[in-house]
Amino acid sequence: MSKRITTKGNTFVTCDGTPFIPHGINMVCKDKGSNYIGDYTPDDFKFLKEKGFNLIRLGLQWDGCEPEPSVYNEEYFSAIDKIIKMAAKEDIPVFLDMHQDLYGIKFEDGAPLWATVDNDAEHVRTDLWSESYLISPAVQHSFDNFWRNAEASDNVGVRTHYVNLWSHIAKRYKDNPYVIGYDLMNEPFPGTPGASVGAIMAEVMAGGDLSAFSDEASIMELVGKIMPITASFESEILQNFYEEIASAIRKIDADTIIMFESNYFANAGIPSVLNPLQYPDGEIIPHQAYVPHGYDILVDTEEYEQGGCERVDFIFGSLFETARRLNIPTFIGEWGCYPNASSAQKEQASHLLKLFNEAGVGQTYFDFSHIKDGHIIEVLKRS
Repeated sequence: MSKRITTKGNTFVTCDGTPFIPHGINMVCKDKGSNYIGDYTPDDFKFLKEKGFNLIRLGLQWDGCEPEPSVYNEEYFSAIDKIIKMAAKEDIPVFLDMHQDLYGIKFEDGAPLWATVDNDAEHVRTDLWSESYLISPAVQHSFDNFWRNAEASDNVGVRTHYVNLWSHIAKRYKDNPYVIGYDLMNEPFPGTPGASVGAIMAEVMAGGDLSAFSDEASIMELVGKIMPITASFESEILQNFYEEIASAIRKIDADTIIMFESNYFANAGIPSVLNPLQYPDGEIIPHQAYVPHGYDILVDTEEYEQGGCERVDFIFGSLFETARRLNIPTFIGEWGCYPNASSAQKEQASHLLKLFNEAGVGQTYFDFSHIKDGHIIEVLKRS
């Protein structure tokens, strides 16, 4: 059965060939206590349909999928299936996002404990959770060991387990017309090289002056310092990692769109050097898409209420430039995160939606929890 959405050239199309621009939402449950399954109901999907949403980024958690090495959790996948069926009833397709924050559940969410090789390093956390990427040796070493495929307790590499999990997912969903994409990893982080980026960012922000993130000359100076670190990670590690997974998936599933993100720091506008994914023989892998994330650097801080457009103009301009270079279908996989929907935040959201529309780029807003009781839906809904 044909997938509800596929790719044609550098665009998305429906199964009948009609152009498709995503106007979607993230639904990502990070709560281990609820087995990573959100308490979504059929009425939630009716609400999404009524408000004009046409795509869902549905989060998976590695810990939920594979609680023990090579043991896949049928109860978890069956619960995910029920969510997909609720969406399908409203004719809303989904793509599956293998989510992580700070690598795994030992620090936040994502990888199971058995797949977390942190060298017994210290975990450092501050009030702003995401700072741990930059300052926690335990988080950084966990990524280092993942990228180098350190062995789990069963003597199989943790990265190998991750690739095998995606093969299992492909077997399960290759024939489901409403599962239209596989988002291979949420916001991949370089590991210990990220600490160097953290030091650069800390130096810039030490005086509390944010002009470095709104003045073009200052931004380009900052990019010049950071990009060698991120470019090395993407070209030497991340590109190969994505191609390893994509090749494994294509042995099983020829049609579902393979979606990939740039490195974590591209969220703040650092240019990506990723290329379209290829097989080992150099042939371009069919049906792939670039799904980067972008956030105002003030996200999750008290200052986020201030909004502002200059910083996000640079961030999304950088993402669009990468999309033009790649020349493959693109949409913004995460953006926004406006739980309070202050007037400044709504102004920024409106500005960004206009920017996306002018660029012909779709998006999936982060996330569903903001839109039922808050006021951001006033901006996000389609009339």
